[in-house]
Amino acid sequence: MISVIIPSYNSGRTIKPVLQALYNQTYKGAYEIILVDSSEDRTPEIVQKDFPKVIFFHYGQKTDPGSARNKGLELSSGDPVLFIDSDCRADKEWIERMVLLHKKLSYAAIGGAVLNANDHSSEVAWAGYMAEFREYLPSTPAGPVDHIPTYNLSYKRAALMKVAKFNPDYYPQEDLEFNFRLRQMGMQLYFDPQVRVFHHHRETLSAFFGHQKKIGRITSRMLKILPLSGAFIARNRLLTLLAVPFLPLIKFFNTLRIFLLRQPKIIFAHIPAVVILALGLAPWISGFLQGVFDKDVKE
Repeated sequence: MISVIIPSYNSGRTIKPVLQALYNQTYKGAYEIILVDSSEDRTPEIVQKDFPKVIFFHYGQKTDPGSARNKGLELSSGDPVLFIDSDCRADKEWIERMVLLHKKLSYAAIGGAVLNANDHSSEVAWAGYMAEFREYLPSTPAGPVDHIPTYNLSYKRAALMKVAKFNPDYYPQEDLEFNFRLRQMGMQLYFDPQVRVFHHHRETLSAFFGHQKKIGRITSRMLKILPLSGAFIARNRLLTLLAVPFLPLIKFFNTLRIFLLRQPKIIFAHIPAVVILALGLAPWISGFLQGVFDKDVKE
């Protein structure tokens, strides 16, 4: 038995193709799909009407993805346990590839690449793709990595039980902290670009800018907690203030460099998205500064 766990909040626009893709897999073995939802829209109605086989749990109030994954794990019985998000459509071979890799490899966690699921006319969505997924492109080489987000990630059940729960205090990077603890215990993650999901991105400028500010804030907060690259800057407020003019430029040019190296056609086909990406660095650095000066995080 394989378990697939999906956290969901107001996913009425995307949940149907997400579940359809999971029920149209090439994998022939038994698997369960567990949806832990806290939506206020039509998501529960859609799931219960069109996908009665889904193991469905609904919270009465908005719940963060980490807590939803923890609940899904409690309800699950499979091994390995696969995680995907409610705005990600799995490739038809997604489960089969995950299972084969877990049988073949001894890694505690295995995940893969992200492709853009939005209509090609949405330049805001392409900016979101560039901003968030440069490290998980389908052209990225396979091999061990430090982190893969839970929109396309699976764990051997024993590893999940050993690391324990996702910590909701670190949303939206609770999976980063979880995988850090996993590596601290001597376990490893493996990236395979053939394990693919298609991610639906925000399509309005206000939503994109708001999300970039949230990412900037949680990034600096996590750097204050975990010994990751660049942590020394976030842990020293004076250094942060001195670095403010340079951090957005470094982030922007690193993103361009990776895409030009691995997916140059995307850059040349979506120049307006590159401009939007650059504009999104203003709310990102604003959020980063906010996170540095937050007093609710141990430094």
